[in-house]
Amino acid sequence: MDPFFQFITENELVIYILLGIGGLFALRTLVLGWTEWQKSIFGLEKELAFNKIKSSGVILILLVMIGLSQFCFVSFVIPFFPSTAFEATPTANLLAGTPNAPGTEMTAGPGSQIPAEGTIGCTAGQIMITSPAPDEEISGKLTVKGTINVQNFGYYKYEYSQANDIWVTIAAGDKLILDGELGNWDVTQLTPGDYQLRLMVTDNTGAALPSCSLTVKIRPE
Repeated sequence: MDPFFQFITENELVIYILLGIGGLFALRTLVLGWTEWQKSIFGLEKELAFNKIKSSGVILILLVMIGLSQFCFVSFVIPFFPSTAFEATPTANLLAGTPNAPGTEMTAGPGSQIPAEGTIGCTAGQIMITSPAPDEEISGKLTVKGTINVQNFGYYKYEYSQANDIWVTIAAGDKLILDGELGNWDVTQLTPGDYQLRLMVTDNTGAALPSCSLTVKIRPE
């Protein structure tokens, strides 16, 4: 689906123009059919005019639906698919130098390099969730913090799951972070209970790196 999303994003204006032109032709045919139907005397003439109205009306409705679908995809769906928003091309170093050059990763003290006990799959100093803590009780709106400090970095996203099978993306980004804010998480609409919180990082070739996850408890407010 990524090439499809990329196509409609890059050609959004062209698609709207083509839909608009098609809509004008369909509207013109609809008006002509309506005029013919009003002027028709015989049954066969009325039937032919009505068929013209019906076919042009269907085409017009279809074009409007395609336009609305295009708008919804671009405005509400595609932003939640980071792989389409961040292209898998060599990423310029976010600090200095080149992406593959030694010493371009961020540095920090030893304490921030160790994943908290209870996290799963986290990589010390590279892919970590530092807040919330494992098994922490959370509620309301909170800030998710962590570390993303890898070479050939593409983008990251963090997501949650209650049954550990259906993952829902919360937010995404394309900046290296050292024990800083990954983004926010509003849990006010979620059912209280245990949830998995997972940080996913993808390099600039589109390959997913080992994920970092932990369990949190959403408490009733």
